[in-house]
Amino acid sequence: MRQLTLLQTLEFYDVPQIVTAADATGTRYLCTLYDQGTDCFRYLGVQISEPRLKAFIGGQLDLRTVYTAPEVENALYIVEAKEAQLAATSLLNPQDITEEMLPEKGYVFDGTDIVEDAESQTDMYQLEVPANDRMTFSTLIARMGWRVLSFGKDFHKIAVL
Repeated sequence: MRQLTLLQTLEFYDVPQIVTAADATGTRYLCTLYDQGTDCFRYLGVQISEPRLKAFIGGQLDLRTVYTAPEVENALYIVEAKEAQLAATSLLNPQDITEEMLPEKGYVFDGTDIVEDAESQTDMYQLEVPANDRMTFSTLIARMGWRVLSFGKDFHKIAVL
């Protein structure tokens, strides 16, 4: 059993229908609700790369294809949500997946606002650079296309966006 951390709820109707999660190693999962049992909610989960997840969120890939054509073998799981815990409990073989577990054909998620928000987010870092490395670091900043908020001569610190 792999413990998962909920990253984002993509679709919510009474309960979370489609969510993203990650395990301890950072592997991402896309999970779709298929059973609202009395003891827990059960999701069909698939390990998914960041580019493929973005393709799904951006509406370029339908949900059923994510599950019927996973990127790698041994990528399908039953994921259970119980008492605020999320866990990938059982590895599934493709032949074990029933029609009831799969999402409907042709469902395309429209998450363009999510993709735009994610791309517009900026991380800010404050770095201390020794004075003798400033020119090298300035060149690196220019080549990476980063923006510099301040390059203080007195404080030897910069803020990189």
